[in-house]
Amino acid sequence: MELTLKNITKTFDGFVALENITFTVKEGEFVCIVGPSGCGKTTLLRIIAGLEEPTKGEILLDGEPLSHHERDIGFVFQEYGLFPWRNVLRNVEFGLEIRGIPKEERTRIAKKYIEMVGLSKFERNYPHELSGGMKQRVGIARALAVNPKLLLMDEPFGALDAQMRNILQEELANLWMKEKKTVLYVTHNVDEAIFLGDRILLMTASPGRIKEDITLELPRPRDRASPEATALRKRILETLREEIIKSL
Repeated sequence: MELTLKNITKTFDGFVALENITFTVKEGEFVCIVGPSGCGKTTLLRIIAGLEEPTKGEILLDGEPLSHHERDIGFVFQEYGLFPWRNVLRNVEFGLEIRGIPKEERTRIAKKYIEMVGLSKFERNYPHELSGGMKQRVGIARALAVNPKLLLMDEPFGALDAQMRNILQEELANLWMKEKKTVLYVTHNVDEAIFLGDRILLMTASPGRIKEDITLELPRPRDRASPEATALRKRILETLREEIIKSL
């Protein structure tokens, strides 16, 4: 599925959060959005998900208005967003259940994705019995289970420690290689964007605009410590520093 944004602008009571955001994500691409805090990254994802309306501009999925594709979008939030009264299996089944998928079929599908995220031994456990990393895996499995054409991810590993974050980045990269979903991924972490993305969209400080569209030509699986990754990290961090200083 190809995602196209044309001149997306969002204002809140006269405050311009996003201004003239225009870009395209091609089918099967993994595109990361990086920018200073408060530049509107999460707001942009919420607009694409249909959770908020843009003040102006349009969003197209495969050339059609966003409203035609509400069920083609999956969203993994910063918070885990699991239902505490449902176990892992039933949490992953939830999206399938509200779409009317018969019980036997939705259980089969849910088990498939639970296995893909390495939680088969925990499918009967409840959220309070899981670690933070495990909860986020459940969220990813739930989003993938409904077979979205577009997957939106908003800082999914931001609350985790560095070691767990790196492990889940590797697992997500492997899942993406298998599923080849179209992914738009928001992160503050430049290393994460370089490790995961086909492209990185760098945003300006508020109001959020697209400052630079960087294509990553690093081979997969990625070497976090390669000279190419290190040089790119330095350049992106310098650009972000300039944007933060401007906003002070």
